[in-house]
Amino acid sequence: MRFYSSTLSIAKNKKKNHIQIRAIHINHNINLRSKEWTEHCKTICIQNQIPLIIENINLNCNINNNIEEQLRIQRYNIIYKNLYDNEILLTGHHINDQCETFILFLKRGSGPTGLSSMSFDTQFGNKNIIRPFLNITKKKLELWAKSKKLKWIEDFSNHQIDYDRNFIRNKMLPILEKRWPFFVKNCFRTTMICQKETKLLNYFLHKKIVNFIKYDESLDISNFQHMKKDMCTALIRYWLTLKKIKIPSYKNIQNIYYQMIFCRNDANPKIIIKNHAIKRYKKVLYFIKIKPNIQNMLLFWHNKNKKLKLPNNLGYLIQNKNGIILPAPHTNELINIRFQHEGRISILGRNHTRKIKKIWQEKNIPPWLRNQIPLLFYNHTFIAALGVFIVKVKNTNRNNWIVSWFNNLEIPQDYKFSFY
Repeated sequence: MRFYSSTLSIAKNKKKNHIQIRAIHINHNINLRSKEWTEHCKTICIQNQIPLIIENINLNCNINNNIEEQLRIQRYNIIYKNLYDNEILLTGHHINDQCETFILFLKRGSGPTGLSSMSFDTQFGNKNIIRPFLNITKKKLELWAKSKKLKWIEDFSNHQIDYDRNFIRNKMLPILEKRWPFFVKNCFRTTMICQKETKLLNYFLHKKIVNFIKYDESLDISNFQHMKKDMCTALIRYWLTLKKIKIPSYKNIQNIYYQMIFCRNDANPKIIIKNHAIKRYKKVLYFIKIKPNIQNMLLFWHNKNKKLKLPNNLGYLIQNKNGIILPAPHTNELINIRFQHEGRISILGRNHTRKIKKIWQEKNIPPWLRNQIPLLFYNHTFIAALGVFIVKVKNTNRNNWIVSWFNNLEIPQDYKFSFY
C-alpha cells in the first residue's frame, strides 16, 4: 500500500487540462502507523488542492483466513459508494502487479479468462476503472517518482511473505527476473494475448447464448445433454459472467455441469457460490441470492388498515381496491401470515383436494420461492397463497375484502399469474 499518488502527475497539469480530481484514502486499521499514512495523504492533497475522502475499515474478528481478499472487497465497495456517476476510478497498478496477478491465477489453475488478469479499462458496476500505468514497470515508476522528488509511504507489511502476493513479489520474481530479465514483460504480453482470446470467445458466446437465456436471465439447459461438454461449460461460465460476480473456478464449473445437466428430472440440485446459489428447476438454471429461512415465521396483521411489512425484502401487504378479492376475516379472527404449509387442500376452481406441493408445481413456482410467498390465515384457517391460489373455505358466510401484495419476487418465465 503506497501512496504515490498516481494522480499527482495529473494534478500538476489539472488546471491546464481542465481535469477535476478527487482522492480517496481507506484506512484498513491493521497497521500501527496507519494514522500517519492518513495524515500523509491529507498533506499531499492539501498541497495539490485535491479534495480527499477518508474512510475506515474495521476488521471483523470473524473474518476468514483470506484477509487480503476480504479487505479488497470492502475497499472497492467503499470506493464504489463514493464515486460520482460521471467519474472514473484511476488506480496505480503497474506491470509488476499484473505479473503477480497472472502468477496467482496460474497457481489456481485458471484458464484464459483468469490469466487475462487486469485490463487497462474495466467495467466497475455502471462505472469504469482505468489503470494508466499497467504497461509500465515498477522500477520505471520509482525512477520517475524520484526524479520529481515525490514522497510516498511504504507499507512494511508488503514484505510479509505469509501473503501469496508478497511471496511472489519478494521471493519468486527476483529469481525469475535474474534468470530471465524479460520475464515480467513476457507475462504482460501473455495476459494481453489471453485478453484478446477471451474477447473473441465471448463475442461468439454472446451470439450463441441468446438462444438459451430467458427473459428473467435464467439459463435454459433443456438441450445441453445433446451438446458437447466444452460448449456447455463455456455457456455456463459466460452466463455467470453476466451476473457480475467473481467467476467460479474450473472445478466448480465442472461440478455445475455434471450436477445440473445430468441429474434426474425431478431433482432440485443446488450449488452455493458465496451468498448466491445456482439452482435447477424444470431444466432451467437460476442464479438466486440466498435469503434467511423464514419457514417458521408467523406475522400478525392486527390493523388491516395499515401496511404489513414482510421479511426478506418481500415488500408489503395492503388493503386497497386494486388487488385480490378474498373472503374477509370475522371480527374475532386473528389475521396472520405464514410461509409454510403442508398437507392436502382444496382450492377455488377444483372439486377435489390435492397436496399443496402438487399445486405449487402446477403453478410453476420453483421450490425456493414457495417459502417466500405469504400464506394468509385467519386463526388457523388457511385462506390463500397470495397471488397464487385461494383456498375453499367451508364457512361461506363471509364478506369480501381486497388485498394487494407489492413484492420483488423473481418468477419463472412461464409463470402467467400476476401478483397484483
